[in-house]
Amino acid sequence: MNATIHIEHKGLYVFVLFASMILTILALGPGVFGVVDPVASIHSIQHQIFNMVCHQDPLRSFSVNGGYMAVCSRCIGIYAGFTIIWLSMPLIARVFKLENVPFLQLFIGAIMLNLVDVFGNLIQFWTNTDGSRFIFGIIFGVSTALLLINEFFKQKMIED
Repeated sequence: MNATIHIEHKGLYVFVLFASMILTILALGPGVFGVVDPVASIHSIQHQIFNMVCHQDPLRSFSVNGGYMAVCSRCIGIYAGFTIIWLSMPLIARVFKLENVPFLQLFIGAIMLNLVDVFGNLIQFWTNTDGSRFIFGIIFGVSTALLLINEFFKQKMIED
């Protein structure tokens, strides 16, 4: 008997794939589209789109082509991590056996890691950087996407 991978909710998977790719590209900010004025980049349409979900502090944001990203370094990590794993889901499901992996615990751990990082910085126990916030954001984005992998990809046993 061999195992094959069956995708469920294919339309929803493709929709989330394209939506996450578009959001990640928009989150990169106006610098991706050639805007090089940092002041103008803060008032761009991309910044307006993400205004409700991110504090958008320029001191905590990467810049691209001279323009600030539309989200902070942690948020771009979340979007990028989620999108990369979502795009890779078919390959991950084929290569790894995923039924008994504790994805919920990984997700909760990622939340806790980010909360500890924010709180440690808040009480000035340490100073996080754009790089550390980006990495912790990636961990959260990856864990969020992996939490959903078994809802979309199922192994089915077939006889030879």
